[in-house]
Amino acid sequence: MPTQCFFNLPKEKQMKIVGASICELSKVPADKISINKIIQTAGISRGSFYQYFDDKFDLINYLLSDLKNEMHMSFRKNLEKYNGNFFEMTKAVYDEIILLGENENNLRVIKNFFVSMKFTKSDRLNFMKLFDISEEFFYNIFLSYMNQNNFRDTSKDFINGAVNIIWLLMRQSLTDVFSDYENLEIYKKDFYIQLDIIRRGVIKE
Repeated sequence: MPTQCFFNLPKEKQMKIVGASICELSKVPADKISINKIIQTAGISRGSFYQYFDDKFDLINYLLSDLKNEMHMSFRKNLEKYNGNFFEMTKAVYDEIILLGENENNLRVIKNFFVSMKFTKSDRLNFMKLFDISEEFFYNIFLSYMNQNNFRDTSKDFINGAVNIIWLLMRQSLTDVFSDYENLEIYKKDFYIQLDIIRRGVIKE
């Protein structure tokens, strides 16, 4: 997150830096953004940039903090709404993320965010890091809301494995959606089918 030095800046200057950063992120994947282009557009020195942010990834986290906060609230809200039904919650969260793409600026930024994320291994922790979901949040909040009684196996390893598979599928589907938004209904249908196949395998009928 930004340093206090950034928050001490006049709001107008903060917004100029944020605007220049979003403009750059809307053009290239997150891992390819150029600090030089950002500081030129914002009219600040490179030294000033590093007074405000540790690096470009610190900046990206700040730019996406609203999105991440919305996702945290969405997980809780929809688990409560669907009485802990993980599969209905997943569809609701997925749909809410997709709606963010209706704004053209959001679409470009989110596309470049998802496209730039390269997972080194297939595990739940990588998806959690994507949205700054801590282990504490996952175990104390997320799992406490989830209704686990209808799972075929209620062991920690089984539930973690199911969540792992579903979130990896969601991440890939969202990458496809934001890379080809005009065909989002195709990707959404495919994701729902995959989700239902997994549901049939892990839930007791």
